[in-house]
Amino acid sequence: MPTGRVKVFNSDRKFGFITAEDGNELYVTADAVDGGVLHSGDEVEYEPVETDKGRNHAASVTVTKKAPADNPVGRTMANPPSWDILEERERQRRQNRRRRR
Repeated sequence: MPTGRVKVFNSDRKFGFITAEDGNELYVTADAVDGGVLHSGDEVEYEPVETDKGRNHAASVTVTKKAPADNPVGRTMANPPSWDILEERERQRRQNRRRRR
């Protein structure tokens, strides 16, 4: 069975995506998951299935390794810069522009 990692899974809407080892993404529904709900970062084994429209889906998905609870895999964001840092960047940008003239 091929393996992959859960990129994102929305438990409310009961679907998500798995990133395969080769980099392809597969669509997965909650009905295809054997025993439980998926979480971002979980390592899974699955059966690849191609639909009649040519789309890649995952079937018979089983979790082989759970992701840690504090794992921020998936959609993460860095903290925004402070106003002081933004002002300093703008000041340096203006200085560089004056130097080029």
